[in-house]
Amino acid sequence: MIYTSTNKLPKKEKGKEYFFLAGSIDYHLQSNWRQEIINKTGSSVHFFDPTRIDHNELSNFKMKEHIKWELDALHISDKIILNFLPNAKSPISLVELGMYVSTSKLIVICPNEFYQSRYIKVLCNKHKTSIFNTINQAVQYLSENYETYN
Repeated sequence: MIYTSTNKLPKKEKGKEYFFLAGSIDYHLQSNWRQEIINKTGSSVHFFDPTRIDHNELSNFKMKEHIKWELDALHISDKIILNFLPNAKSPISLVELGMYVSTSKLIVICPNEFYQSRYIKVLCNKHKTSIFNTINQAVQYLSENYETYN
């Protein structure tokens, strides 16, 4: 199941894991990294996807609701997959990294081309946070370490 900020957050089900898909968004790219991760998982995983195509057009009230939804979904997630796209600035993703780097929830994907990759890699290593250069490496890690992911 995929939940977006237009959905009410669910009550967590036993035997299911909940992953938040955090990270860079580029609406101009042909491929959608979030969908790629979803397509490579088993049915025991539920996803929180914060993507909103109308993000920049949201009223102040709707934006506040969207931000609250994201914060609540991050909080209840079992894992947070945080992907930095090579050419993005991703200020919100950097905030999310800071919020969760010292927890065991975070799985980071940060290619060397990302402008702050060296800083992110040192930070993740200091906090023993899983970090990968590619989505495929992260998916491989998930499939080897989480039964519900397969």
